[in-house]
Amino acid sequence: MASPEYDLHVTAVAWLRVVLPAGSLVHHSPNEGRHNVQYRRKLAMLGMRPGWPDLQIVVPTTHFLDGVRPTGVYIELKSPKGRLSPAQKEVIAALVAARRHVCVCRSMDDVESFLRSLLRLRLTTW
Repeated sequence: MASPEYDLHVTAVAWLRVVLPAGSLVHHSPNEGRHNVQYRRKLAMLGMRPGWPDLQIVVPTTHFLDGVRPTGVYIELKSPKGRLSPAQKEVIAALVAARRHVCVCRSMDDVESFLRSLLRLRLTTW
């Protein structure tokens, strides 16, 4: 059975594939879920970071709005009642300190508002 967070994630990725400017990339690092210790160790050795945001978006610099710093864009998706883990809070704080664009989004309206504040999108609504 799918969760509200999973449904939001699938919807967001489908929407992003339509609205992001040409040349953009969307990436999801699959670090959620419960896995055995050996698999978690393997992922850590490969560079997987607990708490990494759900979506990393790379956009050509020419598609950022005037006055917006053209840098990495990260979205952490949460259900309306979902809570950030300590690792997520730590990573988000580090990304903000590194002057990246980061947002915790709980709805498609949140996703759209965040991205419209940064980028020239192909479409204006989802």
